[in-house]
Amino acid sequence: MLAGALMTEGSVVYRAAQLGSQTLLGDMMNALSEAQGSKAPIARVADKAAAVFVPTVVGIALLTFIVTWLIKGDWTVALMHAVAVLVIACPCALGLATPAAIMVGMGKAVKHGIWFKDAAAMEEAAHVDAVVLDKTGTLTEGRPQVAAVYYVPDSGFDEDALYRIAAAVEQNAAHPLARAIVSAAQARGLEIPAAQNAQTVVGAGITAEVEGVGLVKSGKAEFAELTLPKFSDGVWEIASAVTVSVNGKPIGAFALSDALKADTAEAIGRLKKHNIDVYIMSGDNQSTVEYVAKQLGIAHAFGNMSPCDKAAEVQKLKAAGKTVAMVGDGINDAPALAAANVSFAMKGGADVAEHTASATLMQHSVNQLADALLISQATLENIKQTYFSPSSTIYWAFRSPRSAF
Repeated sequence: MLAGALMTEGSVVYRAAQLGSQTLLGDMMNALSEAQGSKAPIARVADKAAAVFVPTVVGIALLTFIVTWLIKGDWTVALMHAVAVLVIACPCALGLATPAAIMVGMGKAVKHGIWFKDAAAMEEAAHVDAVVLDKTGTLTEGRPQVAAVYYVPDSGFDEDALYRIAAAVEQNAAHPLARAIVSAAQARGLEIPAAQNAQTVVGAGITAEVEGVGLVKSGKAEFAELTLPKFSDGVWEIASAVTVSVNGKPIGAFALSDALKADTAEAIGRLKKHNIDVYIMSGDNQSTVEYVAKQLGIAHAFGNMSPCDKAAEVQKLKAAGKTVAMVGDGINDAPALAAANVSFAMKGGADVAEHTASATLMQHSVNQLADALLISQATLENIKQTYFSPSSTIYWAFRSPRSAF
């Protein structure tokens, strides 16, 4: 149970593990306070305008006082006219519009489970016209299941052995595919051997020395040095493949499937409705990524991408004039999150992703991304209306001279 949770019915007995600012709610409140106190780039424009505007208004008020006193000979009347100029022409909107709008926008975002780190991120999100999405854990549930298993004939390892060896290598890994293999091995009641000297190659796989077996590689086909045969079972064309080799000799592979989140299709539809281009960039195989893209009606699908590939592709979109938002939850998404104009991490993903991102989506939903972009657009529009609306300009232009007389 998280701090700030609301009980709608019944009762519960719990023991507090964290207090005050140590809780998730405390973190959110501290972050909200810091974000609301930060300045958006558009606020600096207002500050510059106010730096010229305020002395000008004071000068006009002083001139009004002098001229009125000379003409009417009554300093009290002159003072009233000067004060009228100050009241009518007071640039309050310039100084207050942005902080007020940011506070409201930030508060609304938090109510939707969106945690912006600063006002600049919210302003940047308002300009987004291209969204890059990771697949596993972002578009999908992030809880893959083993759908099929293949072991190489004459390799000396049967299906159970393949499970045990793969689980030994993956048992300390955080990736959803790794957790799925370990869970499947445990469900079969298999004893998982110990592994030493595990090394993760981000975007490729993991190696480790398994007791009584040797050096094991588990990950992408080229990483584990296994060329998968053409399977008649269509699941291999749409699933994520994890391949395994022992001492450089391929022994088998797992096909893992991961269901799309229930609201993913709706979220993609909302983004496209607002003329935002959507891209999938994943380390998964190309056929799996294309299958997911086809289900969601996404035209741009990139598979077999390393972390550096994702970052490079984001840079290409920016160079083409796009304002890019990146969404991901894993270590391999961090370079692309850093490269994007504004980035969103799923809460509960890799720490490095959350630290790198400009904002956090607390409910693991792409629908929250759509909410974040729309809230940001509405907030920026409110600020612009205050600064640049014709009614404000006309009112000041005509009312200020009249107040002087």
